Formats: sequence, C-alpha cells, structure tokens
Amino acid sequence: MMRRLWRPREGREVSASDQESGSRETAQPVLKVEALSMEIFGKPILSDVSFDVLPGEVFGLVGESGSGKSMTALAAMGLAPTGSVSGGKVLLSGADLTKLSERRMCDIRGREIGMIFQEPMTALNPVKNIGDQVAETLRVHGVASRSEARRVAQERLARVGLPPERFGLDRYPHELSGGQRQRVCIALAVALRPKLLIADEPTTALDVTTQAQILRLLRGLVADEGMSLWLITHDLAVVAGMATHVAVMRKGRVIEANRTEALFRQGSHPYTRRLLQDSSHQPPQRADVIGTPVLQARDVVRDYPLKRRRLLGVRPSHRAVDGVSLTIHQGESVGLVGESGCGKSTLARAVLGLDRMQGGAIQIEGLPVDAARARIQVVFQDPYGSFNPRHKVGRLVAEPFHLAPVSASERSARVAEALEAVGLMAEDMDRYIHEFSGGQRQRIAIARAIVIRPRLVILDEAVSALDVSIRARILDLLTDLQGRFRLSYLFISHDLGVVKSITDRVLVMHSGRIVEEGPTVQVLQSPGHAYTRELIAATPQIPEEWIRAGTETGSSDSRMQ
Repeated sequence: MMRRLWRPREGREVSASDQESGSRETAQPVLKVEALSMEIFGKPILSDVSFDVLPGEVFGLVGESGSGKSMTALAAMGLAPTGSVSGGKVLLSGADLTKLSERRMCDIRGREIGMIFQEPMTALNPVKNIGDQVAETLRVHGVASRSEARRVAQERLARVGLPPERFGLDRYPHELSGGQRQRVCIALAVALRPKLLIADEPTTALDVTTQAQILRLLRGLVADEGMSLWLITHDLAVVAGMATHVAVMRKGRVIEANRTEALFRQGSHPYTRRLLQDSSHQPPQRADVIGTPVLQARDVVRDYPLKRRRLLGVRPSHRAVDGVSLTIHQGESVGLVGESGCGKSTLARAVLGLDRMQGGAIQIEGLPVDAARARIQVVFQDPYGSFNPRHKVGRLVAEPFHLAPVSASERSARVAEALEAVGLMAEDMDRYIHEFSGGQRQRIAIARAIVIRPRLVILDEAVSALDVSIRARILDLLTDLQGRFRLSYLFISHDLGVVKSITDRVLVMHSGRIVEEGPTVQVLQSPGHAYTRELIAATPQIPEEWIRAGTETGSSDSRMQ
C-alpha cells in the first residue's frame, strides 16, 4: 500500500513552452475556480473570481492585503469562516468541492490538496515534535502504520532539506529557525504527494537567502512530484521568477490574468501598472545634508551564554556581535543587511541599551547610551505586536514621554502633531489600534518613534511585511520626515530593494562581523565580498526589460486616455 502511495503520479507535465504556445486553453486543469463569490454576515468578500491551475504549473495570485487572495484559498479548501455564504464552483479534477460534505473534504485536505501558511510557528503545534507532526498527516488518512509513518516523515523532512543526522524527528518547532520551520510545514503539506499545493505568502518574513532556498525547494517539488503550485503573494518579484501564469486580485475580484511575462510587459489595468511601479519604487530625492556624527559604535562585542556540556564544566558562549564599528551622521540613512542570525537585531538592541555589551563602546552625540535614551527610538517589524491593544492610540504614541517628561497639554499637542506628520488625523488618538489597517498601524509606530523628536530612529524590518503599495507610501513618509526633522536612520532589513531605495550607505553583516560597507549604490552594483554577492544573487528581481516595457505601456495608456 505504501509502495503505491509513493509512486510518482502519472500524466504528462505541462511545460512553460506548452502554455505559451496556447495549450493552456485546451489543457485539463487540476483546479478550476468558476464565478466564486462569498459574503460574510452580508458583507461582500469575493465576487465572480475565476481562474485555472494546470498540471505541473506554478500559478501566481497577487494583490494587496484584503484583496481576497487568502480567502479564495480558504474557500477552495472548504475552510471559509463562520457566517460565510459562497456561490460559484471550485472544481478539483472535475469534482465540485463546494458541494462536498465536511467529512469528504477532510479526506481531500492533505491527500489531494496541501497548504502552506504564512507563519510557520502558528501553523505548527508547539508541544509536538516535528516527526509526529509530519507523520500525523499519514496516520489521519489511514495510509500508514505508526512506524511506517515515522519512516516516511523522515524521508519527507530529508527531501525538504532537514536530514535526520542534523534534524532528528524529536526536535520541536521552537528549536528551529524560521526557514527550518517553513521547511517542516512544506514536508507536512506534501507528505501525501497532493495534486495541488497552495502556498500562502510562504516567504514573506524570511531573509533573502532563506527565501531563495524555500522557492528553489518549491520549484523542485513541482518538478519532481508532478504537482501544481498555487502561489499567493504580494511580492511581484517572487511571482516574476516563479510563476508561468498570474492573476491580479483587487477588492475581491480578479481584474487581470495572463502569462507572467505578458502581464508584466503589457498589463492593461491601471491597478496592475501601479503595483508594478510600486515594486520598483524610488522615494523622492533629498538634499545632501549630512551633518555631525549622531551614533558612534566602536568594537562592539556581545556574547550569549550557552548550556553547559557538563555539570561543573566551563559554560560556553556564542559571540553574536564580534568587534563591530559604525558611525551614523545627522540626516544620514544607513542600511544594515544580512541573513537571520547574523547579529543585526542584537547590534540594534545594544545600540538601544537593551543588551549589555561584553566589549566596545556606543555613544549617542558623544553621550553613553544610558544618558541619551531620549535621543534614540525604534520602529519594529510587527506594529500590532508592539502595541498594548487595551490602550487608545493617544496613550500609545505618548509612551516615549517617560524619557522626556512634558506637561499634559504639551504632550497632547505633540501627539496630535506626530499623528498628523505621518498622514493620520489628531482625532485618531481616541481610537484603538485594532481599528487601523497594517499600513496605518505602522504609521502610528512611526509617530510614536518621532513624538519626542529623537536624533536617531532604528527601523528593524519595518516594511518587510507590508504590501508593495503600502511599503512605497511608508518609504516616502520616512524620507519626508527625515527632511523635516533632521532624523538619522539605521535601517535593518533583509530586502535589498528597500535598502537600495532609501539608504545612503550600507553595511553587510555576516556571522557577527561587518564584512563590507560603503555607498549603497556602489556596494550593491559592484560588491567586493563573496557574501554580498550571494545576498544580491538570492534577491528576487523583476527583469529590467519587463519593467521598462510595462512603464512604456502605462504611459501609452495614459496618453490615449
């Protein structure tokens, strides 16, 4: 029985050349979505959504948050939320999934359709080891005994890059990195070799090299297993390098669909053109007004203690930051890039005075960090997680005033000024954080950072989880605020496109050391270190000729109108 389960699926794989020659219209789709609609408690969510996913194809579904991408996938999986009413059809190899019972759908999930979610830590069970979690899929579907399921789990984990000699089946999710957890989720999703794999933003929070590894793994699975991949993302560069066909969603509708290159080059809808422009967005140029040093770090060392190998043995340590030096001047933006675990955020915590150093010195305008806390603020990656949801926005934005106390009337006036500076209204201080969108929450986080008028703002992956259009607006906002308030930025990011667009200088960090630094354009165009070249090569990019053709098409359309 198991031998039959692991035999490759039969049937000819559809190649990209087949699709480009027109066979897409005649091929039998694995998944066919026809006029899918959905309402939740009477509110329209999806309207007339239609597309096909062919055998062996990577199909991309793109759009901003709230456009309906993930809800379409949940509807296809029969996982629509309570209160939803759906119409239309979702055909899997001819069978309408919307007409099937929950018991029948439970049999299809995992066996015929697998799904990878955006956040692996919440998708995995923290109290079960990874071997049991992958084996559980086979056990639930009754296709293997316990011992056989564990054996297959080991095979699947090894296939996704987690070999048993390094990653035993008894490891728990918290013992793995973000990329390793995502590999476990992929192993779980493909354990039964489904016909269709749905990947919902599978690489959004990963650094560029880990992202490249995950995307390469997904491509390999599509080729080796003969499955189809439905890739949901807001990153057009990822779609450009992965998908053979792409559909664009907006406000619950598919507004345009085509072969990937044709859509990028000849996309006719204004929204598609705007997404493409925002993906290659460059904030407005600012005057060269670099001033005196704001941050000076010299030979910073940060060690973390590890577990003792013996009861009375010497306690080993891990050097996360190894002799790092950097200077940031007034009005300057400096990028700090590198893989997860290279020491970027550890260095940021040392600069903020949150981590004790084992060596070196850090000064803010000539003062030790402890004496200059009011001159430095931070914006985190997850604005919702960095706010107390029980407090109103006015109190949240005013939190930094404990470092620089002012009267109640001045505090209120400064909060209102900060909210208006980031494009919100003073009246918003009386609302709660859950009432705002992701982009608005990040604007509130920026308002909190500038409310006491610091000299330096550290932005730790502050735009990595945002849609391309929202990210473009936030980058414009940061450039504007820098000019108005003479701010200096330390921009920590794994997105080299963002770093290129907003920073003056860039530092490349690897294994706790700065391995290369210099003007951003120079470093990214002519990298001198092998690791920098590796980062650049791993960064997904939209081909320049596609962007130029798309821009010309958009300009022609606007002239014709």
